[in-house]
Amino acid sequence: MISWFGKSQASKMLGMSEATLWSLKNTCELEAGKHWLYSTGKKASTVLFNVDEIRNWQIEQTKITEEAPLTAAEGIATYQKMGA
Repeated sequence: MISWFGKSQASKMLGMSEATLWSLKNTCELEAGKHWLYSTGKKASTVLFNVDEIRNWQIEQTKITEEAPLTAAEGIATYQKMGA
């Protein structure tokens, strides 16, 4: 079941500040309709956040962040002698 919550409750559940959650929305890191929505479908309404989908996004971003140094290291040429 999809879990939609207001910014205060969603931010607490996700372990981030309301400002960070709002920033992720405003910079389009979170996708409209998937991660957040207008409760009435119109801009003047309350924004609700899908905690389950944002949690999945957090997991994927964590993996990308942790794998970045390894990926970068793989691209570094080594000049070790062959057969050494």
